[in-house]
Amino acid sequence: MKKKILFITYKLQNYRIPILNIIGNQEDIDLTVAHSAQKFDDSSNNFTEIILDFKKIGPFTFYDSAFKEVVKKQDVVVCMFYLQNMSFFKLVLSRKRKFKLIFWGIGVRASYTSDFDTPTIMNKVRNYWARRSDAMIFYTQYVKDKYVKNGFPESKLFVMPNTVKVNEYDEDSTSRKDLLFVGTLYKVKKIFELLEAYEQAKRLTDKLPKLQIVGKGEEYDTIAQWIESTDNQDNIILHGAIYEESILAKMFTSSIVCLSPGQAGLSVLKSFGYGVPFVTHKNAITGGERLNIIDGENGILFNEDSELVEILVDVAQNREKYLEMGQKAKHFYNTQRTPQNMANGFIDAVHYTLK
Repeated sequence: MKKKILFITYKLQNYRIPILNIIGNQEDIDLTVAHSAQKFDDSSNNFTEIILDFKKIGPFTFYDSAFKEVVKKQDVVVCMFYLQNMSFFKLVLSRKRKFKLIFWGIGVRASYTSDFDTPTIMNKVRNYWARRSDAMIFYTQYVKDKYVKNGFPESKLFVMPNTVKVNEYDEDSTSRKDLLFVGTLYKVKKIFELLEAYEQAKRLTDKLPKLQIVGKGEEYDTIAQWIESTDNQDNIILHGAIYEESILAKMFTSSIVCLSPGQAGLSVLKSFGYGVPFVTHKNAITGGERLNIIDGENGILFNEDSELVEILVDVAQNREKYLEMGQKAKHFYNTQRTPQNMANGFIDAVHYTLK
């Protein structure tokens, strides 16, 4: 008999749908996804989609009365680990709930303004919620190990490694010729450090590949002006935002490396999926995705921004070295970071709570 499983998030991201479809395809799971954004309404999905409206008071969010009616019909409720959601907090406090409660999230502090896992008083709140849940799902083994060290039973902690689906492609190393940056253009991602490093590297080698920049954001116009003022129109191509996976696939499979000096998010996994090593700072902003990078094996973790010049020159002069890293990145993705790997963490947590 199928069990009713409810997953709740604020917005259903397009890149989550392949993972949720794998979960919803399980013979014993009847999956409903509740969110507060626009419906996808795709009949081919293996889950039911419902909208839950919420109101916001200061930093806190509250669902309307429909929330209570929806959750009480479930066997298991999986909520994103949003500490400012007061409706989730009520579930934590409830002693009468009959359904199992799971939280899914990063599990430690992670933001654009602080280093990954920076100590914070909110860790006490996280621990309180976690102790009153029936299971916890984290993005990384690192966080699971930390919770075990803090006295949580390992049996109730699960890892759902964050990833994205990539298109199938035929590898052709001869087509890999470019440098790539993909992401929203914020200063904190150190895009200007990359541009300055590129300008310096250009003076040191005549083999420097073109830099393809994919993304839109508050720094777009400034970057365009920089490219023009430094006469780099033929060397650095600013594409703007691209969302079509088929076009992104061609850009990734035409690249030797993907660089993002200041942030390492899901683009790490997309790069790996397309056989591209990832280059970033060892303390780059991350939700844990940076931890997938093994320095010198499937990517580069540098210590100082000044090292970017040396890395760019090395890519230009030792192309085969980075193509080999790309092969290892692809192997890592295929064996440890596929959508099925991610879905398994969710499925295992649900089955554990239902025992």
